[in-house]
Amino acid sequence: MKLINKTIDQCLNRINGTYKGYLSPKIPRQFTIPVIEEVNNRVASIPTFIDRRLKRDIPGLAFASPLIIFDEITREIAGERIVSQFREMGARPTSRIVAGNSFAEIEKILEISLKRFSSLEFDCEISTSRFDRKYGAIKCGEKRFDIIYGVGGGSVIDTAKYAAYKLNLPFVSIPTSLANDGFASPFAVINLGQDGTMTLCANTPLAVVVDIDLVKSDDPGYQRRIRSGIGDLLSNLTAVLDWQLADRQNKERYESYSGFQAICGARLVMKELQGGRDFFFDDHFLGILACSLMASAEAMSRYGSSRPASGFEHKLYHAYNELTGFNPGATHGELVAVGALLSSHAHDNYQENLKQTYDCVGLPTDSKGLADCGINRDLLLAAVAAATEVKPDRYTILEDRGVEALQKALHKAYPE
Repeated sequence: MKLINKTIDQCLNRINGTYKGYLSPKIPRQFTIPVIEEVNNRVASIPTFIDRRLKRDIPGLAFASPLIIFDEITREIAGERIVSQFREMGARPTSRIVAGNSFAEIEKILEISLKRFSSLEFDCEISTSRFDRKYGAIKCGEKRFDIIYGVGGGSVIDTAKYAAYKLNLPFVSIPTSLANDGFASPFAVINLGQDGTMTLCANTPLAVVVDIDLVKSDDPGYQRRIRSGIGDLLSNLTAVLDWQLADRQNKERYESYSGFQAICGARLVMKELQGGRDFFFDDHFLGILACSLMASAEAMSRYGSSRPASGFEHKLYHAYNELTGFNPGATHGELVAVGALLSSHAHDNYQENLKQTYDCVGLPTDSKGLADCGINRDLLLAAVAAATEVKPDRYTILEDRGVEALQKALHKAYPE
């Protein structure tokens, strides 16, 4: 049945022109890294830039019916401008405003994207996890669009990315925030309702274009987003320590190149932050941060899982998130940064480097800092124990040393 559904999907969409070319949208997940990765300032027209690059790198792969997804805020920042630029190129763009990263929002996108035979589908083939199996079936049928653009922050990018995965279409990421590495990764964080907020497998973006001018902002939350992006990136340091530990214990195979790729940006960013300049609005630093986050995402794409950038600190994040009813108060980057600092104490590695960098950027290094970020210290201690239930097959310092040792590390990292 799966083969029949795939065949119908291929025939319908090649007839209507959605699928074309050897490296067409027919298998978006064949890209282990984005075909186009660009970090620049004041890109005149992102659609024109991507079209020019595709004509050079993959002749014959062009898109005439894009779906551009943004929210109310990013519509003003860049969304409507990109829609107009597509029209100027002679394309037939459609725009969609989303209100969040819920699975219900994604289902609405699927409804407007499919014409005929939309009930056809086949199971997720890139993961065996329970939630990927439950939610990750690919929708088949004749499609109205041939590519999806996500213009915005994390929730917009994740919604657009996962909708593109569900439709078996390529995805272009245009981030307006550098709060984490999700804008370039093959994963999407989706609110699944009663199942909570989970990270699901998706496809690597066809293109990622970071225009620094679209990222910079004078709104009150801007500096916190940059701080969060730094925290997410620095957490790779302890994630790789966990991965190396798992390899020494014969639990997993460590891959040195992916490990190096995951941490090289973190080390570079730590070095850059020693300069003492106003890094929040420094184009040079923001470019380095963007490239480093992209390198982190690429390490995950190459390896085929989040392992290069996810260890105990991400288990702690998911446990804390669930204990708060998926309303943690702190950002993802802040929470994994906290997890990385206590993990560094358990590993006895990086703790001084991380503390100095956290002090520099304003990430929490004491109990007051936790409270300022909205993190409940007692709940954090409980989350250390609860983290044993998160991805139990992923071996980290928690499995190696035990709950009590990690709770002691938390007291060292964040003394009362």
